[in-house]
Amino acid sequence: MDLDFITGIGWRDVVLVLAAMVGVYLVLSLMRLFQVVGKRRDGEKREAKRRLSGWEIYPPQEARVTPQVPPSVPVASEPDFARELAKSNTEVELERLRRESAQLREEVARLAEEIALLKATRNVSPLYNEAMTLAQQGMPAAGIAGHCGISIGEAELVASLARSGSEFERQERGEERDERHTDTGNRFHG
Repeated sequence: MDLDFITGIGWRDVVLVLAAMVGVYLVLSLMRLFQVVGKRRDGEKREAKRRLSGWEIYPPQEARVTPQVPPSVPVASEPDFARELAKSNTEVELERLRRESAQLREEVARLAEEIALLKATRNVSPLYNEAMTLAQQGMPAAGIAGHCGISIGEAELVASLARSGSEFERQERGEERDERHTDTGNRFHG
């Protein structure tokens, strides 16, 4: 019996039912749209009356509820809030830049140490590169001799070269810094 009912419905009936459903949907949508537009117009009319008269006839819902603020706590005005917000954003940015600066300083110090090691090993025979590296790391001459298979005298010489090279580098950097920051007055002015 159910099959007779389903087979009795044609395409024309299905299209008519769908058209009726679309029509009902459109009518309901238009009604909701008119309600929204009507509420907006009522709100605009109330706002216009309030502005013209200087009095609020129907205050908005937000204005009816007053916040309970203790009298000892001042309420910040908008410019103060904006200023504080900008100040806090600036402080956050400043802190981020300080962290980045510290990281960059660490990186520069590490690279300076590597450059010093490379300069020291550049002037040494390839046979003694490992010994020079160990000496710069602070290993004693006996340890260098045992590790690299060289005599203790050679290891002491390499350690001495490593110490004097690092002292020379520090002294050179100090003199450069002094020359940049001071004027000796010994220059010829002609």
